[in-house]
Amino acid sequence: MARTLAVVVLTGLHKLPSGVKAGFWLPDAAYTWLALHSAGWRVVAVSTREGRPAQQGVDRSDPVQRGFLGDPGILRALEETARPESLDADRVGVLVFAGGVGALWDLPGDRCLAELTGHVVSGGGWVAACCQGVAALLNVRLPNGAPFVKERRLTAFSQHEEQILGIRGPLQLQKELAGLGARYSSNEPFRPHVVRDGRLITGQNPASLPKLSRLLTRLKTT
Repeated sequence: MARTLAVVVLTGLHKLPSGVKAGFWLPDAAYTWLALHSAGWRVVAVSTREGRPAQQGVDRSDPVQRGFLGDPGILRALEETARPESLDADRVGVLVFAGGVGALWDLPGDRCLAELTGHVVSGGGWVAACCQGVAALLNVRLPNGAPFVKERRLTAFSQHEEQILGIRGPLQLQKELAGLGARYSSNEPFRPHVVRDGRLITGQNPASLPKLSRLLTRLKTT
């Protein structure tokens, strides 16, 4: 069966427990979605809850984001955002996890999302994530029970960046990844940093999106 489907995963949180507005980080979705579409993938969105997810970080002066928000097909796909279990996992060739602070709350604890990721990994698919979206990988396990991130070279939004922005989530992503045996690395705060380890591609922060997206354009459907 051809793996022609690319899935962009978005946090479903509209508000944090503190009441602060949440949502997926729109640049993460825009850059990766358009890159995958240009490479010939059929792109869909999934989230921890059905329906249109909230969004943050919108900058309409950015032509990539403007193109994303101005595409009727993409807007329709966001309105039809589904749960991960609704997908035919055998058709998924790429999973991309977008960031946004809410991702620290809902992505790691979603069992169906972790199972889908494990299935894609075991089937030879690609996984990419940026910023807090890397949190989705914390509970993904290999068939032998080992953490997917163990001994993997990767990056994610750094603890230093969280401190600068005053982010207080339910977990410290950098610390959690290291605790699972990941080989974490980072650049200076808010500077680009992308790490590829086999079929895993991670970006530290939004500044990393152009390079991460260029890598995605090279992925071929199988």
